[in-house]
Amino acid sequence: MRLSFRMALLAVPMLVLAGCDTSVTPAYQTSPQNTITLQPVAATGKRAKVQQFLVAEGVNTQPTCRLAGPIDVGGGQTAAQALQEAMTAEFLAAGFYSDRGTPLTVTLTNMKVDTFSGYWDLAAVVQSPKLPAGYTVTTRYEYKTSFSAYSACPNAALAFNRAASAFINQIVTNPSFRSAI
Repeated sequence: MRLSFRMALLAVPMLVLAGCDTSVTPAYQTSPQNTITLQPVAATGKRAKVQQFLVAEGVNTQPTCRLAGPIDVGGGQTAAQALQEAMTAEFLAAGFYSDRGTPLTVTLTNMKVDTFSGYWDLAAVVQSPKLPAGYTVTTRYEYKTSFSAYSACPNAALAFNRAASAFINQIVTNPSFRSAI
């Protein structure tokens, strides 16, 4: 057998197996920065809940990492469910959550990871009955990446929660947030 044919026989299974890895984001942990931001608002007696977390048409919420496979940002949940739970956890940690609070609708308008440059982009429109037109937030969270997919993909999965925290911070520190609740 020719050497190039033998190499091809070895390379094809290796590529197939390389595409089988999934990088999983760990469970979300609340951010002290978000808690500190929300506590003064909670002290005024205002409360809110994330009633809906939607995904705009065309937004890819199942990112992949190079040829290594998918990045599971929700640990088995959809990205929208994971982000809604993260926001709810932040509201609970600050004493800001209530089932009877102002219902917020968050529509994810962008979710992109670049494992070569090392960043997550997240964007959304936040609306409520008190602010039907809503407001827009965008976040770029940069993280350290790697040349190899072996390291770059887990780095991207680990960075998602920090990106989500920064994204939530953009939502709750936006001047329109208080008008929405």
